[in-house]
Amino acid sequence: NRTSEYMMSLVLKRFPRTVLIGLAAFALIGAACTQSESPAPDDTQSAQSDGLTPEDARAIAKEAYIFHYPLVYYYRTMYRQAVDPDSGVGFGNWLHLGVSSPADQDIPSPNNDSPYSYSWLDLRAEPWVLTMPKIEADRFYTSQWDDMWGFVIENAGSVFDGNDGVSVLFASPTWDGDTPDGIKRVVRGDSDFLGSLTRTQLKYPEDLPNVKNIQGEYRLQPLSAFLGEAAPPAAPDIDWMPWVENLEKTEDFWKYANFLLQFTTPNPQDAPVQERASKIGIAAGKEWDPASLDPDIREAIAAGMQDAMDELQAATTTFDDPSLFFRTRKDLNKDYFNRALGTLVGAFGNWKSISIYFAVPKDDQGELFDGGKHSYALRFAEDQIPPVKFFWSWTMYSLPNRWLVDNPIDRYSIGSATPGIETADDGSITLYFSAESPGDDKGSNWLPAPDGPFWLVLRTYGPGDVIQNGSYELPPVMQVE
Repeated sequence: NRTSEYMMSLVLKRFPRTVLIGLAAFALIGAACTQSESPAPDDTQSAQSDGLTPEDARAIAKEAYIFHYPLVYYYRTMYRQAVDPDSGVGFGNWLHLGVSSPADQDIPSPNNDSPYSYSWLDLRAEPWVLTMPKIEADRFYTSQWDDMWGFVIENAGSVFDGNDGVSVLFASPTWDGDTPDGIKRVVRGDSDFLGSLTRTQLKYPEDLPNVKNIQGEYRLQPLSAFLGEAAPPAAPDIDWMPWVENLEKTEDFWKYANFLLQFTTPNPQDAPVQERASKIGIAAGKEWDPASLDPDIREAIAAGMQDAMDELQAATTTFDDPSLFFRTRKDLNKDYFNRALGTLVGAFGNWKSISIYFAVPKDDQGELFDGGKHSYALRFAEDQIPPVKFFWSWTMYSLPNRWLVDNPIDRYSIGSATPGIETADDGSITLYFSAESPGDDKGSNWLPAPDGPFWLVLRTYGPGDVIQNGSYELPPVMQVE
């Protein structure tokens, strides 16, 4: 889960960006997901041995692509935001943004409700400390952190800590130091690098200066600086591999996977799939050399990769439980498919206790949305209005990339905090989604659509119990002409 107003010259020069949609693949929620647990080919065989058949290689490549997809695609974001000399701000620094606009293409499906603050940490030399400031009680903020596998590992802020401020420590998977005074908790992922998408609620357009002031108070420090001690020796320099757009659709994907695996700590849960991946040459720090493969094996690996991309893309219009996408490792339980799908449709999505997103790809007739063919409306009866602690909003995205939709009224989301939204006498709220205005009398409740395919997402911040337990029923989006 942006910028119409850029908050620093560095941000201004780095757009347009594109960071997190590579239309990849997988819909075998049964077959390919269970491949991780199915009998593997003979573990004594290698990718270049006569014992590995093309059929084996194709199945392994499909599974391995899905498993490694978040790792490689999160690198895309990290490279552009922290590493790239032309666009990155380095590790341990904040990239504070304004309100999302169609120019913002860092990740798919950005929100338009809470300006983003990005940061990336390199934990190889020492841990880092995040300090959240005290803010007013009625504003939502959360500092979400993910590891390179796409696991959500932390959300310091309103839901878990309140708004009085908090300090948490981020450590590498192998760090075993003591928790310092003043630190509420220690957080670890499964990688040496962690990334943040920190959200600060924008209450209304004129509220942006207040958001900027809060963003300016978010603080990151190496542990040594937090303690007032001398810094440890720096970690070794890394010969970074530059990101090339769309490489995740080529066999270079495997080269990047091998490069990145050396910065992760293997988890026993993943041992079966990683052992199978090693049979086609996918292992930490290993050189990926497709030219050395038997031509039939190389062709089979490419076919398996395409199988994965096709099925993942097909799944983008069929899923019905987005809460499966953004989870802890414990909650994942080897569901590598939904982890990859979450990265594809909206990386840096959050835990369901923080916010739940309802992705709506089709209308009441079972058809995909298309602003060039129809206009649409949704009516919340009074008792259907999403029950939330903070606020809710609908956001419109063009397809296939899921960027915000450029429109003449510069409205990119609509919801409970939208100024001027009208409620009917019976307490209901009707929203309109269309390429053309539904009329002056309905304009306050209109979210402009593109003249073509689009995708809708309802976000609920601080979702109530009925949303979290799955009993809330979202009314359909209706074709009206």
